Amino acid sequence: MDFIHRIHTYQARGRQAARRHPTGGFTLVELLVVIAIIGVLVALLLPAVQAAREAARRSQCVNNAKQLALGCISYHDAHKTFPAALTYSEAALTAKGQSPSSMNGVDANPNHGPNWVVRILPFIEQQTLYNSFDFAKYISAPENRIPRGQSIATMLCPSDTSYSAEPFAVPAGVGGDNWARGNYGANSSLSHAKDGNIAYSPKHTDSAPYWFGASWGEFHWTRGIMGGNVALSITQIEDGTSNTVLVTELRAGLSPSDRRGIWAMGMAGASSVWAHSTDDSIGPNSCLEGADNIFGSARVLQEAGEGTLLQNCMLPGGGGTGSNQASPRSQHLGGVNVAFADGSVAFITENIETHHGDFNIAYDPDGFLDFGAWERIMCSSDGGVVDRGSF
Repeated sequence: MDFIHRIHTYQARGRQAARRHPTGGFTLVELLVVIAIIGVLVALLLPAVQAAREAARRSQCVNNAKQLALGCISYHDAHKTFPAALTYSEAALTAKGQSPSSMNGVDANPNHGPNWVVRILPFIEQQTLYNSFDFAKYISAPENRIPRGQSIATMLCPSDTSYSAEPFAVPAGVGGDNWARGNYGANSSLSHAKDGNIAYSPKHTDSAPYWFGASWGEFHWTRGIMGGNVALSITQIEDGTSNTVLVTELRAGLSPSDRRGIWAMGMAGASSVWAHSTDDSIGPNSCLEGADNIFGSARVLQEAGEGTLLQNCMLPGGGGTGSNQASPRSQHLGGVNVAFADGSVAFITENIETHHGDFNIAYDPDGFLDFGAWERIMCSSDGGVVDRGSF
């Protein structure tokens, strides 16, 4: 009985203690305070997470640029020259009533052969894709519709989320449809169309007088590395491979008919940059209207809208009759990644020194003396060397 009495006593004491110290939940105020604290912590954490993600994306872009540069170098080792940015035949242009020595005639014509990206496919582990092209036909031909529409991971920078995943489609007669996007372009030429089309060789078989010949050879300082029907060898890069950009980032177009960022198309803005420090194209990520002059710009303006194009610093020139100017661009904050001809990669800020003017080489043969750091690294034969540690 004494044992049972003690048990009842302990139970009674427990009930009294429970009444003195009731168990309760959080009050509404306490919950609101906790939620507010969590919200502040998330707000503080999000930028760090986003920065980490962009760092990873940027790292992938750097790796892609390096792989493409090494692919071009491997192509050079096999062929003793870098690949041409684009190839075309005089006969195809003449048949359409277009001048083979005109940038507009070349770029507005869809009848192109393989560009630099197609040429290096075997050297970036894309031999099967390379073999699927019918090189007896133009790249724009229906026979090449499937291979030109294949997405290549190495050609895509994950930071460019605008239109990279969407295929390019143009009206019939100007290049067919189903062109996959890319974010890297060949460094072609500083020269603008009115400066004598220095980046073009009118025929497959001539000596490319605008790059090497006597008539315009004295202005060869405006050339990049890969031009139209012509490209340099390493020995012809007078400024040295570590001082000359080979490949740069560019932005994919913002509408179905915007031909910027198309890896299998050689046109300016598609897979190459031209006149990238002349007229209204001043250095990387140029926001000036018309910094890109691309074929079909009127249709692009109608599809994407002027506001969207302006917001993205991609409002093209209004003429739209040819593709003869294109600027390096990226969606990285503050600059673009470029790969030099020695295979090294650097991030070039938008604040890099530029000439901020036009070069009319027909009247200003000494214009290169006023080059800024940007022009120095983009031109292969201007005689200027830039300290890589300065950018």
